[in-house]
Amino acid sequence: MMDLQQQDARRAAARAFIESLDKLQETLCFEAGQPALPASKVVEVVIDKPSEVPVALTLDTLEQAVADVEQFMQAKEQG
Repeated sequence: MMDLQQQDARRAAARAFIESLDKLQETLCFEAGQPALPASKVVEVVIDKPSEVPVALTLDTLEQAVADVEQFMQAKEQG
């Protein structure tokens, strides 16, 4: 099981990834002259004891978050 700091880092990376996708979608829709679709809704997870250490986003952390999202989407499509 991942420790709390790793979980916080992965959540932060996933949020940053989703926000980047939303910004990209807005930019592409604006350039195409189409109305932007509503931004995706990120579900906030309540953490009883958030880590007190600031979370540093690294490329590895972000890549792992993307891999987790892709795995989730594939599992959702299959099930």
